[in-house]
Amino acid sequence: MTTGAARVDELRRTPGAAPELAAMLAEQSPWYAGRGTNEAERLRGYILASFETTGLPAEAVPVVIEELELGRDPYTVAAAARALRGAREVPDEAAALLVGAIARLHATDEVVSFDRFAPAPARGEAVTALTELARTFARLGPSAKPSLAALHALVEGDGDAFSPTVRAELASAAEAVRHADSAHAGECCSEHAATAPHVAAGSAAVELADVALEDQDGTRLSFAEAFAGRPTALAFFYTRCSNPDKCSLTVTRLGRLARLCDAEPLDANVAGMTYDPAFDRPARLKTYGADRGVAFSPRCRLLRTIGPLDPVRAAFDLGVGFGPVTVNRHRLDVVVLDAALGLATRFERRLWDEGTVLEALARAA
Repeated sequence: MTTGAARVDELRRTPGAAPELAAMLAEQSPWYAGRGTNEAERLRGYILASFETTGLPAEAVPVVIEELELGRDPYTVAAAARALRGAREVPDEAAALLVGAIARLHATDEVVSFDRFAPAPARGEAVTALTELARTFARLGPSAKPSLAALHALVEGDGDAFSPTVRAELASAAEAVRHADSAHAGECCSEHAATAPHVAAGSAAVELADVALEDQDGTRLSFAEAFAGRPTALAFFYTRCSNPDKCSLTVTRLGRLARLCDAEPLDANVAGMTYDPAFDRPARLKTYGADRGVAFSPRCRLLRTIGPLDPVRAAFDLGVGFGPVTVNRHRLDVVVLDAALGLATRFERRLWDEGTVLEALARAA
């Protein structure tokens, strides 16, 4: 049977294979099923790095931007930086996200290589994740100029945290951007144009009315009992998530969103549902939410499914994969439902803003 890495190697050598590589990035893809988190992250990074040479297709851009904005694994974030070099046009926020990633990883930098999947001793000059980020920043040219001040402040403020080699790379990148030819603004290196919408909408009804749920107080109710009759913002998380910018921040923002609904006032549900229902039992959900400022009420809950998550996962096409113990990778997913449980709007991969979701709830009312 072809392994994930072997399939990536085949596609790297196949003209026009970038869309198939992009499809392999889906968290729910069979390629990740049963893999541990570290192995899943490495395969994902290996795929992302391929786009430097295959070209970055539009459908993969949201994944690249998500990784630069939220990623914590140096290998995968560096791979996303390399992927960005495969785009002829890059999103406006790319330079700022690169600087943010440099700040986020400055204490966890490591040597990376994408020539082969299996880890191997570095050959020749060792390249680190921060070096890859700096080199991509340099390639952005004039479009990165608005982020030069932030990069300068980062290097000057945390200079001791960077090795001399990395400091030199960052200085070289800044100099390249500073003197870049404005005639090539926004171009990177590929013939593939890139756009990165992160909000999708649809009107398909969600067939989940009878799915059994349990909230943080141990109250059992159906999906329809929890949500029908008023618009709903439903986000997904799990308490064992190790990325503070994903699940922890999601639940914090759900608490803020609920308070905004009360202040409007807007009669709406605000809820979070765990990816890990066997582990995230009511007491754990209650503590997790309370620690993040959630004021629980009949319109603001944290929930788990009674039994498998599969019906919800399938209905919303959730971007989540599972290893042998728990989640091995997930994207950010928020859905807004209307009062009849129809899907009105969804927000994927990007950090979402409470005000934007509030507006979506108001439209769905």
